[in-house]
Amino acid sequence: MAMKKKQIIQKQNKEISEEQNKTLAEQLATFTKNLENFATKYKDEIQFNPDFREQFYTMCLEIGVDPLASISLWSKTLNLSEFYYNLAIQIITISMTKGPLIEINELRKILMNNMKTKDISLMDIEKAIESVSELKCGFQIVTVKNSKAVVTVPMEKDAAVDDIIKMASENDGWIGYSICYNKKGMKQIEFENAIKTLLNHGVAWEDRQNFIKNETKNDNVIYWFPGLNNK
Repeated sequence: MAMKKKQIIQKQNKEISEEQNKTLAEQLATFTKNLENFATKYKDEIQFNPDFREQFYTMCLEIGVDPLASISLWSKTLNLSEFYYNLAIQIITISMTKGPLIEINELRKILMNNMKTKDISLMDIEKAIESVSELKCGFQIVTVKNSKAVVTVPMEKDAAVDDIIKMASENDGWIGYSICYNKKGMKQIEFENAIKTLLNHGVAWEDRQNFIKNETKNDNVIYWFPGLNNK
């Protein structure tokens, strides 16, 4: 008798679960459809207003919808994927003249000047980089002093590289091993490997005519990061 009751309860729970899932699916379908209608109605606002675009993108993510997906009905309507790919191409073009490392606010100013009629948000830049990440083109964002910077060369993610760039940004765009050791306890071999990567990709420049400063008096060479020294 107890076993039969247990089976009845299990069956009821299954039916309730199935009904809940059905209801949830219907709600999600309705919400997604409303979102598509919203995207169509406010197409111009989404395309040309960066604040509105960011709110729209956040709203999409909250229901698990990728507005950049090419299979999305309203992605085709909005041409969002095309917008971000074009933005990525602009970033590549800028990096050819400005170098492979550029502070993100500086990049934003140049992009807005180049594109003239469109405002660009920092989120737009990050989404553009994310949209081409599958192409393995080397775009990545690193943390710098009170901001972020964009790297536009194919470097493997490396904690020492990120740390060196951040410390250089806090030191007027240059670094020496002594600074990395004093601030992070970085091993010399770790520093040398990271610096070699940065030099090979043109992110850092070597300076063997080191001006004497207390924090680098034991260094034979220092390294400049032109993309971090915009002032």
